[in-house]
Amino acid sequence: MKNFFLFIPLPFFILSSLSFAQKENFQYLANAQNLAGYTGNIITASPYITDTNKFSFGLHKFNIGIAYGINPSLEGGIYLNLNDISPYTSGSYEQIRSTSVALHAKYNIVKQYTQDQPLDLSVGLYRKTLYFVLGKQFADFFNLNIQSGVDVYFSEEKKLGYFVSFSKATKYSNFIFDYKSYTGQSNLGWRVLLSPDVKLDLFLINLQQLNNAFENFMFGLTLTS
Repeated sequence: MKNFFLFIPLPFFILSSLSFAQKENFQYLANAQNLAGYTGNIITASPYITDTNKFSFGLHKFNIGIAYGINPSLEGGIYLNLNDISPYTSGSYEQIRSTSVALHAKYNIVKQYTQDQPLDLSVGLYRKTLYFVLGKQFADFFNLNIQSGVDVYFSEEKKLGYFVSFSKATKYSNFIFDYKSYTGQSNLGWRVLLSPDVKLDLFLINLQQLNNAFENFMFGLTLTS
């Protein structure tokens, strides 16, 4: 596993001479979905939530996420995996529903910039997992953004896990590395701001099990309206 943490400094080194992100652009980059359908990084949660009264639609291969900003502190939504709910999938309705459809909600307790706080803090619920996530953006230090949290699994034998994400923002893009302890999965990605409402994702997932381009490469979009 330690070999894969060598990927962490790579995007930061490449981007050290590029222009820094503007706050008005970073808020659009942060308002993007992860592979589980809620606002986040690659597979890990972030403390950010979908903008109030806005819908967010995410598509990453067979993963579809729909989220809505209920108020300035709360988002809710649903995740679907089209591959698992196809009519050719075997198994009962309950089995299919439990693996391919999930409701989620996230509540933002502390906001770093809008309320002049030192960090961001949110709590969320996804399937039968409760998570807490802290985030800190260092605008004066290469626009480095560090987020970390704890997962509490209600339905698993192992009840606790942690996750961490490092990202480096430029004016119109965000480079991300994240890691989840429960699965041992590490990921590297590039999120590009095409417009305030359109984010493009190019992710390389499961770095610990590099097999082929189709399995490890993930292309996706987040649309907000």
